[in-house]
Amino acid sequence: MKHSRFVYLLPKVTIFVLLIFTFQLFVFAQKGKIVEIIVHGKSLENTVTKENPKREVSIYLPPSYESSPTRRYPVIYMLHGIGDSHKSWTNSWSLPNDNRKIPYSTIQEMMDEGFASGKFGEMIIVLPNQRTNWLGSFYVNSAVTGNWEDWTVKELVNHIDKSYRTIADAKSRGILGHSMGGYGAITLGMKHPEVFSVVFGLNPAIIDWAGDLTIETPAFKKILKAKSFQDLLDEYAKGDFYPAGAVTVAQAFSPNPNKPPFYADFPFKMENEKLVPNEPAFSKWAEHSPIKMVKKYRANLMKLRGLRFDSGYEDEFQFIPPNSRRFSSELTNNGIEHIFEEYNGDHRNRLPGKRGRMVTEVLPYFWDLLKP
Repeated sequence: MKHSRFVYLLPKVTIFVLLIFTFQLFVFAQKGKIVEIIVHGKSLENTVTKENPKREVSIYLPPSYESSPTRRYPVIYMLHGIGDSHKSWTNSWSLPNDNRKIPYSTIQEMMDEGFASGKFGEMIIVLPNQRTNWLGSFYVNSAVTGNWEDWTVKELVNHIDKSYRTIADAKSRGILGHSMGGYGAITLGMKHPEVFSVVFGLNPAIIDWAGDLTIETPAFKKILKAKSFQDLLDEYAKGDFYPAGAVTVAQAFSPNPNKPPFYADFPFKMENEKLVPNEPAFSKWAEHSPIKMVKKYRANLMKLRGLRFDSGYEDEFQFIPPNSRRFSSELTNNGIEHIFEEYNGDHRNRLPGKRGRMVTEVLPYFWDLLKP
């Protein structure tokens, strides 16, 4: 009887195992999807630089979003870099200097891969377009380009929470960004722990003086001699990013609506053919440095559930690694728990892909801290 019972049970066990295996294949084979919406921003109306207040936003919805209509999900806001847009994460692309022309993974591919491989669970990703007519908002309120901070933490977050099944609580809401977006993620997290509880800055452009961004940087002389932004865009097309980039930063940090053609004051001026600090713009740039913001926002930083940022040793923007180290030191000196990593790589090359840092490090970090 024992033998016959064993023979009777074996097929049931086998069928049960096969059903589980089939279910896993079905779940892992599912893919999330990208939806495109427009979010109007009252904070961005009537700007000096004539920004479009109707902002494009891409949203990644996880595989089970449509099949589980009562389920709610953690959400990550993902901010792009200067000169980029939300499409930098939703379109496949490759680096111009990469002879292999291997396409980088999209956010959909990275999310689907990480979920299928069990590295993290399902989350919603929100990718807003915050590229201004002059390359980027830096995610701050500006008297020239608009109140991008207000639009992000108030209008955008409120719209997403009302329109999608997010877990509408800071404990399940994170912010992530690359380069200029890394700066935005860190500073918005500093200022608004009631909105975002987990922060990750990828190669954050922590704007302060170091490396190739100092009073000796040739970009500032070019700016002071330029007669239009097109002059600087011509330099940008030739591979010199800094003149146009510095105007973008100035419109964010030291805007001046009454000073065309750039509508900004610059941190340096020429005296006897030599660059010297120019006040009050020089001090305004300093006020926007996260390194100098730590003490002011120390209480807010203590409220965060997670703060992490990284930097590649070979980052072509040479001011980023030393400023990231200084930022880490300032956080440590003020008793702020955080994770700072340096790795072998440049500004972008270690991020996307099935084995890239996004899948292996960044998104799992958010899942561990945001998951329901």
